[in-house]
Amino acid sequence: MDRNDIRKVLAKDVKLYIFDMDGTILNSMVEWFHLGRNYLVAQGVAVPDDLEQRIETMTMDESAEYFQSLGVDKSVPEINEGIFAYIREKYRTSIPAKEGMLDLIRQLSQKEDSILCILTTSERKCAEMAMERLGVLNCFRDIFDSEQIGLNKRSGAIYQWVCEHYDVAQKDTIIFEDAIYAVKAAKETDCYVYGMKDSSNSTVWNEICEMADDIIC
Repeated sequence: MDRNDIRKVLAKDVKLYIFDMDGTILNSMVEWFHLGRNYLVAQGVAVPDDLEQRIETMTMDESAEYFQSLGVDKSVPEINEGIFAYIREKYRTSIPAKEGMLDLIRQLSQKEDSILCILTTSERKCAEMAMERLGVLNCFRDIFDSEQIGLNKRSGAIYQWVCEHYDVAQKDTIIFEDAIYAVKAAKETDCYVYGMKDSSNSTVWNEICEMADDIIC
């Protein structure tokens, strides 16, 4: 994100800003992509070259069972908790913000009557730790996770819920999302939707560009 992108967002006369976290505020999708690999390396287990392709469609439990077959001498719950502990530590200590995002967040939080919140499908605690480390936690009114709300990002209902929570009209709301399914769901509302470019959405970026109201690269 460059200064021109920041200026165009600041120029919008809206009140509520709903930020996705992974792939939008944080450059974290690469950590998720290599999470299984990094966990296995930490366990001293040889990692198949095609690991990511093998586990792509597996559930957490299925992945854990597969890790057992590779030599991880732990129970399925222990493996799952170890994986979550690993990624939580990354949020707490090292996952970086995407270029320009912290400046945008700080400037938007200074606009009169503005409301900023995070809406994530990751654990709320992960978001809190990352935002505190990056010095912008106090810029957000709230951090919502999809489990807390009981809705997912495959429907516009979750964004409508946030607007209703703050009693802000959808037309006075901007949403920032990087995942194509989330952009599609956000466009079910009357909110203004920015598609955020990320390494994880390169294969569908052209579709996101056509779908979103505007883009930020």
